[in-house]
Amino acid sequence: MHFEGVFDVAAIRTKVFEVVTDPRRVASCMPDLQEVDVKSPDEFDAVVKVGVSFIRGDFTVRFRTIEKEAPSSAKMMVHGGGLGSALDMQITMSLTERDAGGTSMKWEADATVSGKIASLGQRLMESQAEKIIKQFFTCLRGKLERT
Repeated sequence: MHFEGVFDVAAIRTKVFEVVTDPRRVASCMPDLQEVDVKSPDEFDAVVKVGVSFIRGDFTVRFRTIEKEAPSSAKMMVHGGGLGSALDMQITMSLTERDAGGTSMKWEADATVSGKIASLGQRLMESQAEKIIKQFFTCLRGKLERT
């Protein structure tokens, strides 16, 4: 599955980069986060509650930043498992300053899901993923635009 978008926010680029590459701050915006274990400034594990159709329970995910060019870009690898399913994902983001002020983040995520969750069908998974993405960016906007 492929997802992409542009996230515009009224915050300076250095602040946006600092927040999206900080394991604790970025993890705190993950919907249904149960726990987070920061391994290093570039790696953390998270346990999230998953509920897709009849499949419900905990899913453990490891996030690892593999490229960082402050304050303009970052790339993360994600690997997770649980509920008889697995997830592999690559996330890239690039940050630019907007002429009107603030920052524009162009992001892309390519995910491969296998196991029980994959058997639900791509349309249902995409719908759930879009809901999670929207919740994540709503939280992120709140963190960045707070004074």
